[in-house]
Amino acid sequence: MIAKPRAKPIFLVKLETLLKRLPEGHPKYSLIKTDYARQRAGYIGEKLLEFPLSYLPGKDYLIFHDLRLSNGRHFFQIDVLLLTPFFISILEVKNISGSIFFNSSFKQIIRTIEGKEEGFADPVAQVKRQAEDLKNWLVRYRFPVLPIEPLVVMANEHTVIKFDPRDKITPYLVIPSLDILSKMRFYEKKFTSSFLNSRQLKKLYSRLIADHTPAEIDIFQRYAIQKTDLIKGIQCPSCLSFPMNRVHGNWKCLACSHVSKNAHIQALNDYALLISPTITNKEARYFLGSLSSDTAKRILKQSCRVSTGDKKGKRYFIPFDEV
Repeated sequence: MIAKPRAKPIFLVKLETLLKRLPEGHPKYSLIKTDYARQRAGYIGEKLLEFPLSYLPGKDYLIFHDLRLSNGRHFFQIDVLLLTPFFISILEVKNISGSIFFNSSFKQIIRTIEGKEEGFADPVAQVKRQAEDLKNWLVRYRFPVLPIEPLVVMANEHTVIKFDPRDKITPYLVIPSLDILSKMRFYEKKFTSSFLNSRQLKKLYSRLIADHTPAEIDIFQRYAIQKTDLIKGIQCPSCLSFPMNRVHGNWKCLACSHVSKNAHIQALNDYALLISPTITNKEARYFLGSLSSDTAKRILKQSCRVSTGDKKGKRYFIPFDEV
């Protein structure tokens, strides 16, 4: 059973929006684009797991996607957590193309693609640390400490995986995604004593959901950029150019002449994602483009059903879908 569904990470959504609103010539554009590519690859990798995970019997497994928990001192992130009354398995999902070599001596993996080498942090060490954090989390909330089996799952079926021949442990902790079912069958035979009754299982399920804390990411602070660096105005939904002009109650693209009645909704969504979930008339006029106060007021009243304050201090709450 899917206990916590997968959602598109808010950080990935913010990066998509930022790249759309940042000039390509900006000094941080290349770095942000690289981070976006990595985040997107990770998200795609987790989505690729939907098929092999669908073979797990729903009555036996609770599946949690993207859990972010605190062990009392710091937060830790789990890509996929599989919960049964007998054991827990933590899956660290990697979607890396090319050939990768697990260097256990230096606790890193080395990816080779098109003749170039690139180092990444060792996901085996990472998932082992997550297992230890989860154990401390269980102790903190006085749950029985179930056996916790960490695994690194390689989502890309074309990835060539190599190990140090002296390493006798890592090869057992790294599996292709299609081996998830067989690995769980192995654990089912290994752990035959139940640690949780039905009441405790429901309680643990509820606590995991309640304790999940999404990360708060200030995109401007993270990349040391300014709000004034953003491209202002309405983006054309047809050709993706900026800006569109307000003409007779519609938006008209200066580049392709496309006309839209509600293109401002996406611009407000961009503002909510990057800057603030609320906006004033003055801020809307600045971000959306050259609008009169009355026009901005009409747009905000139509698009934002909830507001607070009055006159110049009135703030409109922007409804938007994070995913």
